[in-house]
Amino acid sequence: MSKTKYINFFAILLVLLISSCSTLKKNEKQPVDPRIKNFNFNYYFLEANKQKILGNYGDALELYALASNQDKSDAASYYEIAGILNLAQDYSSALEYAKKAVKHDKFENKYYLLLLASIYSNNNLHKDAIKVFEKLIEIEPLNIGYYFQISTLHQMQKKYSDAIKILNKAEATFGVSDVICLEKENIYIKMGEPDKAVAEIKKLCDAYPEKTINKILLAESYVNVGKRKEAEEIYNQVCDLEMDDDIAYFSIADFYLSVGKYNKAFELINKGILSQNVDLNIKLNLILSLLNNIKVGDTDITNKLGEFIEALVLQYPDDLIVRVLKSDYLLFVGDFKNAQKEYEFILEHEKTKIEIWQQAISIDVALQDINSLYTHSKEAVELFPLVLDFYRYYIISAYATSNFQDVVEAVDFASPYVEKNHELYIDFLSMQADAYYKLEEFHKSDSVFDLILYKDSENIQALNNYSYFLALRNENLDKALEMSTKLMSLAPNNLSFLDTHAWVLYKHKRYADALIFINQALIQDSTNATFLEHKGDILFRMDKVDQALEFWEEAYKNNGDNEQLKEKIKQKKILD
Repeated sequence: MSKTKYINFFAILLVLLISSCSTLKKNEKQPVDPRIKNFNFNYYFLEANKQKILGNYGDALELYALASNQDKSDAASYYEIAGILNLAQDYSSALEYAKKAVKHDKFENKYYLLLLASIYSNNNLHKDAIKVFEKLIEIEPLNIGYYFQISTLHQMQKKYSDAIKILNKAEATFGVSDVICLEKENIYIKMGEPDKAVAEIKKLCDAYPEKTINKILLAESYVNVGKRKEAEEIYNQVCDLEMDDDIAYFSIADFYLSVGKYNKAFELINKGILSQNVDLNIKLNLILSLLNNIKVGDTDITNKLGEFIEALVLQYPDDLIVRVLKSDYLLFVGDFKNAQKEYEFILEHEKTKIEIWQQAISIDVALQDINSLYTHSKEAVELFPLVLDFYRYYIISAYATSNFQDVVEAVDFASPYVEKNHELYIDFLSMQADAYYKLEEFHKSDSVFDLILYKDSENIQALNNYSYFLALRNENLDKALEMSTKLMSLAPNNLSFLDTHAWVLYKHKRYADALIFINQALIQDSTNATFLEHKGDILFRMDKVDQALEFWEEAYKNNGDNEQLKEKIKQKKILD
C-alpha cells in the first residue's frame, strides 16, 4: 500500500471515528468528565507529535484524528492533519482540514493561513490562495514575501497586470528596491513591453545613483531587450569605476566578449580573478565557460585563458578542483605531459573519486607511458576492484612491464566478471597464458591455451603462440604442427605466423618445407633479425654452413644485442 493510499485510509477512518463517537454520545446517559477528555486529548496529541517526528505519518494521522475527536474545536489537530495529507499529496482532503484549522483558530496564526494558501495553490485554487495572502498582509503588512507570493500566483494565471499591481503596492510600502524592480522587469518582458522593463531598472538607478551595480543591471536590461548600443555606453562608463561587488567585472566582461572586444573583456576578467571578494566557484564557472566555448586555433584567447588558470593556481595552490581545471586546460592545448603531472598531484590528495583515476589513466594511454599506466591501474584496481576497464589497463601494462605474476593473478580475479564478454575474456586469457610461459610455468600456460582454443578453436593468436612455445620446448610437436598448419589455413600471409610454421617444421626436421615458409616471410620483411636467424638455422641443418653464417651475420647486424647469436657466429654452429 502506497503512503498516499495509507494516509487516505486513515482520513476515512477519521470520519468513521467521529461518526462512531457521535453515535455513542447520543446513547450516553451521563456527560464525559471534561478532565478525562482533556487528558485523552493531550495524550493523543503528544503521541501523534512523537510519531510524526519519527516519520510514522500514518500512525500520527490516526492519533491526531483521535485527539480532534476529543476536542472538535482544537485548531492544532486540524492543522497537523492537513499538513500530513498535503505532504501525501492528498490535496483535496488536506484542504478540508486546513479550512477547519483556520476556522477554529482564535489568534490568526499565520502558519495556519500559510498552509491553507499553499493547499489552495496545490488544488489550483489560485484566487482563494491570493485572498489568504491578502489576509496575511493585513496581519503582517511588513512581510514583503506575501506580496511576491501574490505576484507569483497572478503570473501562474498569466494575469501579469495584476502581478504588477501588487508589486506596485509593495513598492509603495517598502520603497524602490532591486528585488521589486527586477521582478517587475521580468514581468514586463513576459508581457512583451521591453520599454517598461528597462524603465524599472532606470528607476532603480535614479533611486540609488551611487550604486555601480544598478548601472550594470541597467546595461544588462538593455542587452535583454536587444539594445546593445545603449548597453555598451553604460558599460564604457562603469568598467573603470570601483565596483560594489567585484563579481560585476565578470558581467561586464561577458558583454565585451559577446561583441568581440576581447582585450577589454580579459582586462576585466583578470580583475575578477585576482579579487579576494569573488567566490572561487564563480571564478571556476567562468573559466569553465570560456574553456568550453573556445575555438581551436584561437591562440591568443587560449594563451590568455592559461594565464587566468595559472593565476587561480597561485591563489589556491592546494585546491583540487583548480588543479583539475588546470589539467583540463593542458589537455585542451595538447600538453599531456604536464597534465599527467597535475594528476600526480591530485592523486596524492584525493584517491576516492573514480573519475580522477579514469582521467589519469587515459592520459597515461595517450602518452603511451606504460610504467605510469601500470602504477596507476594497479592502485585503481585495488580501490575499485569491480571496474573492468581498470583491469584491462592493469593486465596489459603488467604484461608490458614484465610483471607476469600480476598478470596471472589479475586475470584469475577478473575472469568471472568478463566471461560473458567473449572477446575481452579471450584477450585476458591470452595474456595469462603468455605470462605463465614467461614464468616458466609451462603446464599452466598450456592449460590456459587449451581453454582458449576450447572457447575459440580458430583463435589465431593462441594457435600461433601455443604452437611456437611447444616448438621452443620440443614438446608435443605433433600438436604444434597441427596448430601451425591450421594457422596457415586461417592467415596464410601473416609474417609472424609464417615464421612460426617454419619453426615448427624445423623442429620436425622438415628443413626443406621450413625453408619455403621462412623465405615467404623474408620476401615481405628482409631485415627482420628473427627471420634471418631462423633461416640461418634451417640452412645450417641442411649442411649449408657458409650460407647459414651469412644470414646469422645479417641478423646480428640488425640486432646487435643478441649475445647468443654472436656466439653462434663465432663458433660457426648452432648451440644446443
